[in-house]
Amino acid sequence: MRIKRLYIKILLSFLMVLFATLALILILFTTLGGRSFQDYLDKKAFPKLEIFQEMVQEKIDDHPLLPVARNSDLKKQLDTFSSLFDLKIWISDPEKGIQLKTFKAPVNISQKGFQRQIHHENGITLYHFIRKWNQYYAVVPIKEGNNELRLHLSYDTRNPDRPEGLFLVGILIIGGVVALLIIPLARRITRRVNQLNRSALEFANGNLSCRTDIKGHDEIAKLGHSFNFMADKMEKMIQGSKELSANVSHELRSPLTRIRVSKELIFDKIDKLDKKGAKQDIHRYIQNMESDIQSLDSLIDQVLKLSKINYQESDLSLERFNFKEFLDKVLHQYHSMLQQKNIGIAHEFPATVLVNQDKSVLKAILSNLLDNAVKYTPENGTILISPLLASGRGLIFTVANTCTPLDDKELKMIFKPFYRTRGNTAPGSGLGLTIAKQQVNRCKGQIIARNTWNGLAFEVRLPDL
Repeated sequence: MRIKRLYIKILLSFLMVLFATLALILILFTTLGGRSFQDYLDKKAFPKLEIFQEMVQEKIDDHPLLPVARNSDLKKQLDTFSSLFDLKIWISDPEKGIQLKTFKAPVNISQKGFQRQIHHENGITLYHFIRKWNQYYAVVPIKEGNNELRLHLSYDTRNPDRPEGLFLVGILIIGGVVALLIIPLARRITRRVNQLNRSALEFANGNLSCRTDIKGHDEIAKLGHSFNFMADKMEKMIQGSKELSANVSHELRSPLTRIRVSKELIFDKIDKLDKKGAKQDIHRYIQNMESDIQSLDSLIDQVLKLSKINYQESDLSLERFNFKEFLDKVLHQYHSMLQQKNIGIAHEFPATVLVNQDKSVLKAILSNLLDNAVKYTPENGTILISPLLASGRGLIFTVANTCTPLDDKELKMIFKPFYRTRGNTAPGSGLGLTIAKQQVNRCKGQIIARNTWNGLAFEVRLPDL
């Protein structure tokens, strides 16, 4: 399970660091402090074991003909020490086994799992266990006549109250309390990050006046100040770009209006001319002027459309409609243009194709693709609109025409603003496909260009919104 909340990640990270620190401290204490403490106990234990060895040997020597197992004085002495110091004591013969012990339970001292053995010059051996670190076990050599016996002492330092468990619980409680104290700090950090995130999203959605109000002097506050500084710069740039577009369009359309007025005045003057040739020349000039006017007007309109898409993007107005009927209406507007170049157009859509899209955006996409197709399809060519519908994937179609195939570099550049293919003499500004791609992006769709066996095809994928 992925954790999405930042303050939870901070809390868990702190707890991991806390318990890792405690574990390292515990390991350091047991390996260094514990070892030095054990060495101190070992130094104190050997003199006591020597004294105990002498006392036991003395009891055995007092009754040289009496076996150890039947030596009542020795038995009494070992019982006394066992009860006084809470020890398990027994005497064993390497050949005959256990001869005497102060407890009823069986002897259970495994010779495996020793951490280390410490040998004394008197033959005394003290064992330390790996797992049973809280148990001391010593073997002391004694003699019974000519026989070598072993005196065993085992001491369990474990406390039935288990204070180490209480210590662990205490550590967990301390960690929990510290974690609870960390939560307000983590929430304060994430609250300001979320505030900055909301401001960024609101700014991205078009509210250019949105600013964040994060107080303080730490890194997050500095990030908030940087965001506000960036927002100020972006707002001024976008506003300047919008004003520039409006001013440019106004400045361009003003002379266009004057040119149109001049054209009408010229027409009035033409009628007064007597020479037929001069009148025809003037008509030709005027037609060229009209063509230039239309080109400028179209360029201005496309620049304004592109500017509106980039800087004044509005929400989509979605509605459910039949794409087949919608396509027929759009194609009807191109009837005269198709007849002029004798271009055939066909589509293979079924009678009913329901889509959920913005009609104005979809019309802009189709219009720019059809304008491009009509412009670059040679006379007697064909434009084919084919459906590629897939269940649950929205509207998918291609617009193909019989123009000259493009190379791979041109296919990548074809959607760039003002890009014109090599050797292209057709009128236009190179913004139509750019506008089509921008509109497809608004719908969270995809458009690609590729060469086919009969020309160039544009594939449009629009998901149902």
